[in-house]
Amino acid sequence: MGGPLRIRAARPADAEAIAAIYAYYVLTGPITFEVDPPSAAEMARRMTDILPHHPYLVAELDGGIAGYAYATRLYERAAYRWAVEATVYVAPGSHRQGIGAALYRALIASLGEQGFRTVIGKITLPNPASVRLHESLGFVCAGVLAKIGFKQGGWHDVGIYQLDLGGHPVPPPEPRPFLPAG
Repeated sequence: MGGPLRIRAARPADAEAIAAIYAYYVLTGPITFEVDPPSAAEMARRMTDILPHHPYLVAELDGGIAGYAYATRLYERAAYRWAVEATVYVAPGSHRQGIGAALYRALIASLGEQGFRTVIGKITLPNPASVRLHESLGFVCAGVLAKIGFKQGGWHDVGIYQLDLGGHPVPPPEPRPFLPAG
């Protein structure tokens, strides 16, 4: 790792780098159940759909995007609006440098500030590195969906990991929009 890692809100101009990182995972394994890599334009559209309700962050390192993380609505029904699903991807060749953990910490902090109460991470199993990352940040395994996704010639399990963001007041205040710093 050369210069300092910088975590910031994603911008539409980041869509090409984000699409390239994601394409690696789509094409090389079952980490994501998507089977065709989305284009940069599609990634920009997805980013626009997520912002401003939920955070979408990138990690910059040595002038490039080394990873990204975002949160989305867990389910559509109104009673779930305090829970989110979180995702983090690190660029190939940039693993084991703390990038995923830094992104996830920043994402979790933002979600807590917004008033969300629960973060869910879904992990295609086996994936010891992702399990370690989630558990190191306080996530606990809430269950496993067995043989739920078929990709690359095999059925894959998905672990459901849950993080409580510090209380469930009654009634809960409404989650606030994501407001990027700067």
